Amino acid sequence: MWEQLEKYRNQFLQYEIKDVMKPSSINCLQNTEWRTFMKERDLCKCFPQRCPPSSTYFEDRAQLAYGNLALPKLLKEMDSGVHLTHWRAIVSLSDFLLNPLNSQRAILEMDIIRKVKNAFMRMRLKFHASHYNEVVTYLKIFNILSRNLNGAERIANCKCLRIEFYKILKRKESVKEDLASEILYNLTSKPKVLGIVLGDPENFESVAGIFKQDPCRPFYPVPLWQHLCNMLEVAPERGIELGFFELLHSRIVNRLPKFWDMASRGFALLLRCAEGQRRFDQVDGIRMIYELFSAKDNEQVDNYENVVLILLNGLHSKRSLWRSREFTVLPCHLGRRMSSDSANPRLQLYCLRTLRELGVMPCIKRYIIANWLQAIRQLVCLDAEAECARDSLLHWLCRDIAESS
Repeated sequence: MWEQLEKYRNQFLQYEIKDVMKPSSINCLQNTEWRTFMKERDLCKCFPQRCPPSSTYFEDRAQLAYGNLALPKLLKEMDSGVHLTHWRAIVSLSDFLLNPLNSQRAILEMDIIRKVKNAFMRMRLKFHASHYNEVVTYLKIFNILSRNLNGAERIANCKCLRIEFYKILKRKESVKEDLASEILYNLTSKPKVLGIVLGDPENFESVAGIFKQDPCRPFYPVPLWQHLCNMLEVAPERGIELGFFELLHSRIVNRLPKFWDMASRGFALLLRCAEGQRRFDQVDGIRMIYELFSAKDNEQVDNYENVVLILLNGLHSKRSLWRSREFTVLPCHLGRRMSSDSANPRLQLYCLRTLRELGVMPCIKRYIIANWLQAIRQLVCLDAEAECARDSLLHWLCRDIAESS
């Protein structure tokens, strides 16, 4: 009876090979092949169904004591020879120090910078083996402590730490690279600590080595760019000596990704010294800026703030000022950017100041009065600084009209 029932399935196969195999064997073979096919299909279609791994959040953290006893307990467990205890202590410490009061107390009373530095250097110099992800956790702790002025000052005074941070950036170590660049940016964003960093010439040379390692590299961590700009803002002459003028100029001319952002800002900061002005005149920087403004739609930049800043700083040179007479439509580009962007007060401010600098040339001043005076009057400023610049520019332009009439 069962064999009779088996004949009703896979009738084509049953008819073709009825004299070779029994109906039940044919159906069993067909079922096996079907399961194999569906298993391969499911693997190609989506990930195999598996149970999600359990969270290790509590397993990776130590038990905290109450009140003021928590920090001494964590520092004591950080010195433990048991790897799991040490790992739990530093992970919990990276969370505990997010409170600025706790980080301030740890820096001033517990000397945490020295203790974490010693543990970090032992890992980096291979004196201790890494059983978990300790180095990344140490960098997270340094990142938190560098946001504090006292912590940033003590980290900057440790030359071995600065050397290791720059080594991480030069070797492009994943995850660690972003943390190291953010630590360096936190250091140089404080004027007092910036003086300590610039006091050692090797720091600037290390930054130059990172950028010169691959001049065509499309992207760098944003905090690393900000770290460079903080240094160039104070010491542009040193940046030009290390070759940053040619490096940043080539990135702008070759239109590398996001050249209009941090690369343009760094280039603008180099023009704050006499040598930068001289080299800007040599490369015909005014023409370069004009080409950026008049680029095709597929080559336009997303934010003209730093491009206008280059023009503003470059116009301090008399030669560049005379060169701007040959590009009479520059005020039109500035006026359009100033009026179109309704969310960037810095761009408004830079455009108004640049119009004032361009207006030193009589022909450009007459052009501004004839074509853009009414637009400047009706401009809605986004902050008080831009409003002051607009009023000053209007007073200067209207005074010229009164005197000439």
